[in-house]
Amino acid sequence: MESFLTVGRIPFLVCAPFFHRFLDNPVPKVRFLDGVPSQQNKRLRDGTVMLSPSSSIEYAKNREKYIICDRFCTSSTLEVQSVKLFSKYKWENLGGKSVHLTGESDTSATLLKLLSSLRFKVSPVWSCEDNCDARLLIGDRALREGSENKWEYSYDLASVWQEWQNLPFVFGLWIIRKEALGRGSLLENYLNETEESIREFKENRRQCLQKWERHYPHGLPQAVACDYYNAIDYSFTASHERSLKKFYELCGVSVELDFLNNNLTIPSNR
Repeated sequence: MESFLTVGRIPFLVCAPFFHRFLDNPVPKVRFLDGVPSQQNKRLRDGTVMLSPSSSIEYAKNREKYIICDRFCTSSTLEVQSVKLFSKYKWENLGGKSVHLTGESDTSATLLKLLSSLRFKVSPVWSCEDNCDARLLIGDRALREGSENKWEYSYDLASVWQEWQNLPFVFGLWIIRKEALGRGSLLENYLNETEESIREFKENRRQCLQKWERHYPHGLPQAVACDYYNAIDYSFTASHERSLKKFYELCGVSVELDFLNNNLTIPSNR
């Protein structure tokens, strides 16, 4: 008898295209566990979930446990808008200043540190205190903070990376534990359904968002929420692969990328 497939679900707007289809129409033998990216990283590591959209740095840290689903990811073509540094000072003047790091995303925190050190040549004081000179926010909270214009400066981390490296930044990978390969047909069916979920969202964004908001209220005007997806890219292409390798290289990590299609015969859009 085939086991259940436990999937990590991130209740942020950026992940609505992945999951809206299943909110009112459960998939047989698939269970979801909600949590922010850092929680899903931990669940992947300890085997509580078999697959999840998760921080791209998590794969580099524990690649012996994982393979990458190269059918979709979370990236952007312009500003991602939901991963931002809000600051009282220009980034190049943050040396010695206190910067609050969100505990919700490992990749965003790693990217912020990397950009500070290598791109802007500054060494801020990383802090967990709320009263700081700058703060990193992700997800719906970053979108709300950005709409309020309370900070002197704000920096979209995806834009800064793209200006620096001329590549789209991959914030989230779909990471799969290798044990899930033993659930071939169940895994294949779920990934096919996820691709259909993304397609439906692209075709009827407003209606899909209304369904999402009933389950996960985000507190943003609907027009702002809809426009957010104009810059989000869910494909995984050769340029995304190059960007991922460059990110790992700059982090000082030597990583071989192991893709799902090397292990399981599932059609890919790469």
